[in-house]
Amino acid sequence: MPAVTTFKLLGLAGVASYALARAVVHFRMVSWHRAYVVAVARHRLPIMPRGFSVREIGFDELARHEVDVTPDQQAARFRQGISCLAAFNSAGTLTGVVWMSASGCMEGDVALISRPPANAAWDTGMWIHPDHRLGRTFQALWAGVGTWLADRELDWSISGIADYNINSMSAHRRLGMVKVGSITALRIGRWQWIAAGDMPWRMVRPGQCTEWRLPPIGADALPTPLTPSLAR
Repeated sequence: MPAVTTFKLLGLAGVASYALARAVVHFRMVSWHRAYVVAVARHRLPIMPRGFSVREIGFDELARHEVDVTPDQQAARFRQGISCLAAFNSAGTLTGVVWMSASGCMEGDVALISRPPANAAWDTGMWIHPDHRLGRTFQALWAGVGTWLADRELDWSISGIADYNINSMSAHRRLGMVKVGSITALRIGRWQWIAAGDMPWRMVRPGQCTEWRLPPIGADALPTPLTPSLAR
């Protein structure tokens, strides 16, 4: 993507955040995360495409398939009570997964437990097998999320998206995303400094974590355009 186009989409803050994240990737003692927190309404999610099905699977079944997270990471997610929804095509092949939590979770090495409001769940990551990224797995997974939310009488799916991830932001925008907050985290050694939503910066000691309760999302929330104004 041309640099000018990238700058227009990300804005100065997004470009700076990407540059910082790239700069510290070679330093094991330092990390930088900045993400937009967006929500997609259940009624905006697609229907299940023909030939696909999505169902919840457990650790033992997931271990038989190739996915983007290690067995240790999978186990850590299951211990938090996060559900793994898997998409299968007509041949019975697992083509992608999405992780959902209605109670809240901690993602990656950011020492923050994000608690969704009562009418929402947290999407902790969607992955599609490289061989199936041009197919209908994306639609199938979101349709599965819609069913999962409906079964629990929830109205919204919330996601944290790296502020430089244009592809993911574009995909969520097509679903009518609503911006509900942001998360910024700086780690130096084992110490972290985290800010989320209206929560001011907090210093988190090694071995501890902090919590952020997302505010309620109203039924009248309006979709957010994908412009550099997201960076504010």
